[in-house]
Amino acid sequence: MTVLRSLPAPAEALLGSSALAHVVTRNPDGSPQVSVVWCGVRGDEVLFCAEGSTAKVRNLRLDPKVVLSIEDDVRNRVGQQHHLLVYGTATVIDGPPDKALCDDLCRTYIGRADHPMNLSRSATAVTVAVEVDRIGGNGPWAD
Repeated sequence: MTVLRSLPAPAEALLGSSALAHVVTRNPDGSPQVSVVWCGVRGDEVLFCAEGSTAKVRNLRLDPKVVLSIEDDVRNRVGQQHHLLVYGTATVIDGPPDKALCDDLCRTYIGRADHPMNLSRSATAVTVAVEVDRIGGNGPWAD
């Protein structure tokens, strides 16, 4: 594990790519809940948008600890897939979601901002900001 002072450039690049992030939260009974999100990075925070009624958002309101797992398409010399693990604390930001973020994510993942999956027009969507505590995984960010 790497304790962070700032995100290493290779980790920031992967977080800003079209690689999907698996978000792991904890259900009220302690069991894990996993969902896939589009994520981006601003400064040292990882951001994503979600509908406010989803299990991941309900769980983050109860326990803000979160893990994101992002798989890279690169393999190391011995053939292992690079992946980034982000351990952090999430803050759910109520109100309309961050329109610029939603538009950027939609462009990154779908190729255009004016797509029905863009959450910027949702009355119930929220923005989630993850303060990164540490990172791990297999890749140049873990060297």
